[in-house]
Amino acid sequence: MNDVSQPEKTGFFDSPKFRHFLGWHVLGGYLRFTSMTSKFVYDPPNAHEISAENMPAIFCCWHGQGVLGMKLVPVAKELSILTSRHPDGQIVAAAAGSFGCSNIDGSGASFKQDEGTGGMAAMREMLRAMKQGQSIGVTADIPPIPGRNVSDGIALLSRFSGRPIIPYAVSSSRRTVLENVWDKMQINHPFSRISACIDEPIWVPKTAKDLTQYSKELAMKLDRTTARAFEIADQKD
Repeated sequence: MNDVSQPEKTGFFDSPKFRHFLGWHVLGGYLRFTSMTSKFVYDPPNAHEISAENMPAIFCCWHGQGVLGMKLVPVAKELSILTSRHPDGQIVAAAAGSFGCSNIDGSGASFKQDEGTGGMAAMREMLRAMKQGQSIGVTADIPPIPGRNVSDGIALLSRFSGRPIIPYAVSSSRRTVLENVWDKMQINHPFSRISACIDEPIWVPKTAKDLTQYSKELAMKLDRTTARAFEIADQKD
C-alpha cells in the first residue's frame, strides 16, 4: 500500500476564520469601545491637518505603540496596515479592518527569521498602494529583537516612494504595559485620556545612498514622540 501523506488537519480554533473573528469582533470591538468611551488629545492639535497635507505617507511607530494609530489618519480606508503572516498578525489585520483599514501581508526579516516573511512582495505592494493614494502603517522595529532598533527598510520605502515618514505614538491614562513581552506592548483601557502624537515628517531623497542617518533620525523622533504621548496621557485634569 502506498504511503500517501495526508495534509495536517487544523481545528476551528486554529483556523483563519477564528483568527478573523478574534480580530474583528473581540480585539476590534474592544478597541472601538475604548475609542468611543475615551477622550482623544492630539499633539500637535492640528495633527490631522499635518497628516492630510502629507498623505499618502508612511505612518510609523514602535512595536506595541501603534494600537489606535489609525485615529491620526483623517479617513481610515485610506490607510493600509503592514501585518505579519504570523497568526497574531492576522488578528491585528482583522482588527484594523474593523475600523475600515486595509492590510498588506508581510514583515521584515531578522536573524531569527530571514525567509518566509514576504518582505520583498510586501515592499512592492506598499509602493503600489502609495501610487494609488494609500498611506501605509508600519512598525519600525523587527520582531522578536528587543531594543527598538529601526530597520533601514522604512527609509528604503520612503526613498523608493518619494513619500514622507510620519513618526507617531499613542498612549492612554488607563493602560497596562506588558513589561515581559519583547515589545513592551501597551493595552489601552476604556474611559481614558488617549494621546495621539506625531513628530515632524522625515523625507528621504531618492538620491540617498546611506540610509543610516535617516533610520537614526526616525529612532530619535519615535522615542521623543512616545515620551510625549505618555506625558500627555498622564497629565492631570
